[in-house]
Amino acid sequence: MEEQEITSSNAESSVKVETGDAWQRLAIIAILYFSARNIKNSAQGLIYIIPALAIGSNVFSKLNSPEAYIAIGTLVSLAVGSGLISFFMYTFRVHNQHVEIQTGVFQRRYTNLPFWRIQNVKIEHPFYYRPFGYALVVLDTAGSGKEEANIVAVPVSYANALRKQVLAEKKKEEYSSAHSSSNLNYSSVQSPAQSASEHLSSDNGAARFGMLENDSVESDEEVLNTRSIGDIVIHGITNNRVWIILGAAAPFYDDAIGLVSDWLADKGLQLNQIVGEQTVAWWQFGLYAFVILMMIMAAMALLSVGGALFTFYGYTLSRSDDRYIRRSGLLNKQEVSMRASRIQMVTAKQDWLDKILKRVNVYFEQNSTAGQKVQELMSPNKLIVPSVTEQEAVELSQEVMPDCQLHRDDYLGVSKRFILHWLIVAWSVPILALFIVGIVSSQIDILLGSIGLLVAGSLLLTLRWWRWGIAADGKYVYVRRGRIGVDYLCFEPYKIQQVIVKQSVFMRRHQLASIKFVLASGAVTVPFLPEHYVKALADSVLYDVESTRKSWM
Repeated sequence: MEEQEITSSNAESSVKVETGDAWQRLAIIAILYFSARNIKNSAQGLIYIIPALAIGSNVFSKLNSPEAYIAIGTLVSLAVGSGLISFFMYTFRVHNQHVEIQTGVFQRRYTNLPFWRIQNVKIEHPFYYRPFGYALVVLDTAGSGKEEANIVAVPVSYANALRKQVLAEKKKEEYSSAHSSSNLNYSSVQSPAQSASEHLSSDNGAARFGMLENDSVESDEEVLNTRSIGDIVIHGITNNRVWIILGAAAPFYDDAIGLVSDWLADKGLQLNQIVGEQTVAWWQFGLYAFVILMMIMAAMALLSVGGALFTFYGYTLSRSDDRYIRRSGLLNKQEVSMRASRIQMVTAKQDWLDKILKRVNVYFEQNSTAGQKVQELMSPNKLIVPSVTEQEAVELSQEVMPDCQLHRDDYLGVSKRFILHWLIVAWSVPILALFIVGIVSSQIDILLGSIGLLVAGSLLLTLRWWRWGIAADGKYVYVRRGRIGVDYLCFEPYKIQQVIVKQSVFMRRHQLASIKFVLASGAVTVPFLPEHYVKALADSVLYDVESTRKSWM
């Protein structure tokens, strides 16, 4: 076994990363990547067009027409053709510790990334690359709202070697910077770069960062958590997002119901006969409705579980030196990596079904960019560990932030005036309007609706008030929030970029104030706290920000 590992390591280290002065073209399989990307972009555009065409027309009949087939074939041909052109217009080289990429057809773009600017190198394995041993290299830089550059088709061995050299070079640069101002005795014997190289090659260093060609975890990585298929199924059930698909499919409901009715008619079943008032008793009609509802919910759950398996199959969370690495994916092997020092906040989320099953979704969040639209599960700024047990959630939070205690007994809750404030500000106008309309029109159902709205609003605000709280122990700030579910947030004071204290005239009268913490990962607000507590906490946090010299970039 050891001989195999040594052979694999030597083979990988023998790969030459530098390409020299000459610009390199990608492997021809990159045409698949460009074509698939163009088809995906076209499909996303059609999502907005089809609902507009669906209004007042039969979409299914149009999609089944020869004109539709011709249009679809034309779009696919254009996507493949543009992918071929993009392939020929794409060149790259790795030269003098820089990654240079030239892309674009009508508007050429030149990207130059020095190794020291690259924060992370991710290796992804699309399903159409994996049989041929190719990979996609994603280069991330600090403060970027999107990936700065992709090398879209290189051999896996080259991708691993490039990843290893870039991250080792960056660590060497950081080590050099940290010791450049010190006058140590051995500085005249060895250079900072040499000592950094020795540090990287030591037993506890992180000389090997790359992912093996069989997608397994490197030997120097410590596996922190894995998710079984059962865990992923639970995550799909408890975090059902199929309602998004159902909302997008709203224009097709009439056509879908028509198809179902025609199919049942072919089987000898007529819906109008089944639900007719003279044919079926009310309890039978209720039973039919309940069965149909359960079937719809089961179909939604199956879709959600399928999406969870597609995203999180083979989930592994590991740590290599100061980096946390998440790998998962059924067809496309995805990888999200972030440095421990850059993690701004640890969040543990429990929806109502998670609380019943005693499961928690843990998030490690780093910097985010305004206007960034990235899918949450694939976002490079947020690393999720899905549906872990409550004990695993505690261990993971303490792994990232030692001595972190999310489930505390000393959370300071917000004032009950929070409920009264929002009832008056947000709920009073619509409820009062409905109530007046009900009185004027003498409609008892409108009156009952306004009362029901008042009760529902009061209940939601009460649950919100009951969950919301804040605590601090000098090392971390903790926030608890939620309505039916509950979220726990933990962050270090010295990483806070801005503290905002708000106080309205009415809050000042009752000696209350709201505090808002702005971090690189986003803002956290806790309202209606005692004024003296808010001022003391703000002073403490600002002192930590000013006095702590520890870098988190």
